[in-house]
Amino acid sequence: MFGRKSSKRRRKSYPVKQDHRAYNACRIYIVTWNVSTKFPENISLNKLLGLENRPEQDSHLPDFFVIGLQEVNAQPQNTLYNLFKDDLWTQKFKEVLKERDYVVIKTEQMQGLLLSVFARRKHLLHLRQVETEYTRTGLGGIWGNKGAVSIRMNVYGSSICLVNAHLAAHDHMLEERINDYERIVQEQKFHVKAKETIFDHDYVFWFGDLNFRLTGEATTSADEIRAMVARDELKQLIEKDQLLLVRREGRAFAQLQERLPQFPPTFKFEHGSNEYDMKRRPAWTDRILYAVNENNYRNVRLTAEQTSYKSHPSYSISDHKPVTSEFTLKCSVEGSRDENGNTQYATTATSRKLKTVRRKKRHPIALHTARTADARVNRKPQYSGEHFRKQHNNRLSYKLAMANNTDVHSFDDLVTDLIDYGQVYEDTTERTVSFKPIELWLVGEPNTIEYVIPNGFEEGNADWIGIYRENFTSLSEYLAYEYTETYKDKQHQLNEQQLQHMQNTRTVQLTFSENVSLPLGTRYQLLYFQSTGTRGVTGLVGISPAFAVEKRCPSPSFDEID
Repeated sequence: MFGRKSSKRRRKSYPVKQDHRAYNACRIYIVTWNVSTKFPENISLNKLLGLENRPEQDSHLPDFFVIGLQEVNAQPQNTLYNLFKDDLWTQKFKEVLKERDYVVIKTEQMQGLLLSVFARRKHLLHLRQVETEYTRTGLGGIWGNKGAVSIRMNVYGSSICLVNAHLAAHDHMLEERINDYERIVQEQKFHVKAKETIFDHDYVFWFGDLNFRLTGEATTSADEIRAMVARDELKQLIEKDQLLLVRREGRAFAQLQERLPQFPPTFKFEHGSNEYDMKRRPAWTDRILYAVNENNYRNVRLTAEQTSYKSHPSYSISDHKPVTSEFTLKCSVEGSRDENGNTQYATTATSRKLKTVRRKKRHPIALHTARTADARVNRKPQYSGEHFRKQHNNRLSYKLAMANNTDVHSFDDLVTDLIDYGQVYEDTTERTVSFKPIELWLVGEPNTIEYVIPNGFEEGNADWIGIYRENFTSLSEYLAYEYTETYKDKQHQLNEQQLQHMQNTRTVQLTFSENVSLPLGTRYQLLYFQSTGTRGVTGLVGISPAFAVEKRCPSPSFDEID
C-alpha cells in the first residue's frame, strides 16, 4: 500500500486540477480620485460608491470598499489634526458606510496620498496579517508628494495587496513614471512570510493617479483630443495611451492587466465643470489595474472578474474625475458539517494559511511555467513519510490533503508532492480567541477578564486587547488597551510540562487598570489583536460579547448610619 512509485509516474498523478467546488464570492469596490486638495464639503458620496440614498434600499453590497485618494490637503495644520482624528475625507466616507455596517480596517497616509479599507462587520474575524507600507519617489525619493502607499491583508486565507500610487506628472515625464513604478516594486517590502513583495500576493490591485498621458504631443493638440472625445472616437484615442504602450512593451505594469477604459479621459477639467481645461492635453491619468496569480496553488485556480470600470463625471470639485471598479474574487469555500456537527472545509487557497515546507525563490507570475519544467526532474524528498506522518498526522492541513487528493496512493507520494510544490494549507481563520461573558465592569476599579486561547494559536510579540464601544466603526477607535502576557515571554521560567500546557487550549486572565475610564450609559466590547509591534503585522482574532459598565455605590459613612 505504501510502496514508492517512480518519479515519472508520480508526476503524472498530480496535474493542476480544475476545482469544481462551490465558493463564496468576495466583492471589492475600488475608488481612485485625485481631489486636488479640496475638502469634501457639500457633496454626497453615495453615487460614487454605488449606494442608494437610504441604507435599506441598498442591495448586493460589496464586501469591501477600498478608497484611494491623491492630493489630499496635507498642510501642516491638517497633518496635526490627523494625528488625533481621521482626516476629513475618511470621516466623510465613514459617515456614509457606517450606516451600512462597514468598519474601517486600516488607513495609511503619506502626505497627499491616502488609502483606506472598509469591510463589512461580518468579515472582521476573517482578516489577518494586515500591514501597511509606503514609498516616496518625489525629488529622487526624498519627498512624499509622489510615490505609493499600500495595505496588504489576508482575506479568508487569500493574500491581497492594494497599492495607491501617484506618479510623476506631465507629458514628457514618461521615463520618470516608469522609474517611479520600478522603485515602488523594489522598495515595498512586507513582513509576512512568502508575501514579502507586492507581486508575491494572490491578488494585486494597483490604482491611482498614474499620470500616463497620450503620445503624439507634437502632432495631436488638446483641441484635437477634445474633438475626438466629442465624436466618441475613444478606441482610436486609447491606442495613443502611454500606459497601454509601456505594458505592451513590457517596460512597466507588465504583470498587471486592465480592461481598457470606455469612458472619456478623466484629466484635466475646469474646476466645477465638465469642460476640459485646454492648458493640458486630456488623458486617462486615473486608472485601476489588477493581477491574479491564478496558479499559486496546485489544487485551485484563483479568479477575479472585473464587473465594472467607469468614471463619474458628475463630481466636479477637482480637475480629475473619480474612477471606480468592482471585482468579484473567488473567496471562501462553502463548508459542510460532518456527523458530529463539526465544520468541514475543502482544501482551497482562500480559506487556508499558506505554510511553506520548502519555498522555491521564483517570481509568482512564472511559477506555473516553472512547475511544468520541474515535472521532468526526479527529486528526493527532504522528509521521509514516517517523519512527515509524525509531524503532520494530527494537523488539519494533512487531513484536508488526504481527504481531497483522490490520486494519492502512498504517504511518500503525498510528502514528495507537497514538498515539490512547496505548499501545505491550514485554516487559521478558525483559530479565534473567545471571551468569557463579562457580567459586570466596575468603573474606577481593576477589572479582570477571561479569554480562551485555542490549540495551535500563535501569539504575537505584542498582542493586545482593546476596549471599544459596541458597534464601533473603526479599528482605531479603542478607548483603552492592555498588552497580553505571551507564553514566549515566560519560556525561560517554565519546565517542559508547563510549556506543553501553555501551547494547548487554555484560559487566560488579564486585569485592566482602575485608571480605565469608560462613560456610563453605553455598552462596550473587547477586541483581541494579534500583533508584532509598531508598524508590524496585525490581525483581529477575537471579539467579546457586549457588556455594560457600572459604578459601585459608595459605602455609607458613619454619620449616615442611625
